[in-house]
Amino acid sequence: MYTCAFIDFENLEKTIREAFGSVLDFDRFVEVVKDVATQGDLRSVGIFAHGDFDRGDAGLQTRLIRLGIEPRHVVTKTPHQYLKGSTDIELSLDILQTMYDYPHITDFLLLSGDGDLAHVVRRLMLHGKSVRLMGFECHTSRTVREMVDHFIALDDYPQIMRKVTESERERRVRTLLTNQNVGHVVRHLDYCERELKKDFIGLNYFRKRLLDRYPAVEISEALSCALEGGLIQSYPVPNPEDPEHPTTACVLSRENDVVTQMLR
Repeated sequence: MYTCAFIDFENLEKTIREAFGSVLDFDRFVEVVKDVATQGDLRSVGIFAHGDFDRGDAGLQTRLIRLGIEPRHVVTKTPHQYLKGSTDIELSLDILQTMYDYPHITDFLLLSGDGDLAHVVRRLMLHGKSVRLMGFECHTSRTVREMVDHFIALDDYPQIMRKVTESERERRVRTLLTNQNVGHVVRHLDYCERELKKDFIGLNYFRKRLLDRYPAVEISEALSCALEGGLIQSYPVPNPEDPEHPTTACVLSRENDVVTQMLR
C-alpha cells in the first residue's frame, strides 16, 4: 500500500510560533513525518510541503530538499495585496491532482489544522482513500478531525519544536527596532490594553483591528515578527462555547527592552 504526505507548512509554522512561542526543528519534524507516514505496511511515495518560502529563512527550500521533502512554493502576496488563502488553494489542488493522477496511492497523510481541508478530505474519502491527519489538538479543526480515519496529535511529539536561541533573538531584536510596522503593532496593542477595558485581547480580534487600519501584507508580517520576537506574548483563554479549542489571547511584553523603547 502506498501513502503520500502533504504539509501545510505555513499553518504549522504559524501555530508553533504564535501558540507555543517556539520554532520548528526541521530535522526532528521530518523524522516524525517519515516515521508516521510509513507506519504499518505503508510505503511513502512522496512528502510535499506547501508555503510561501520567500517569507522564511534563506535556503529553507534547499534544506527541506536535503531532508527528503519536496517544497511547493506558493506566492501569497503581490506588491499591492495579500493573496489570502493561496496556500490552502494550492495545497488542495495538489492533493486532488495526486488522487486523480496516481490511483495506486490509497493513503493520504495531511499535516495541518486548517478547517478548509474539509472539502478535500470529503472528496478523498468518496474515492475510497484512507485519510490520516496530524495537527495540534487545540489548533486543529474539529470538523476535519471527526471526518478523517485517524487523527495523530503533534502534541505527542514535543521534540519537533525548539525555543529561539539567544543569538537568534538578539538578531531579530535589532531588526525589530528599525521596523516601522512592528512599531505600529506594538503601539496599537498598547492602546487596546489601556483603552478598551477588556478582560483580554483575542489574537484574531487584534489582527482584524490591524488589518482594518494598515496595509494587509506589511502589518500581517509585522504582527508575526512581534510574536516571534517576544514583543507580544500569546496565551490560551478558556472558550465556554468550545472547551476543546481555547481562544488565543495576546498581551504586550512591557518588560521587553524593544517594547519600552517603542512606547517612549
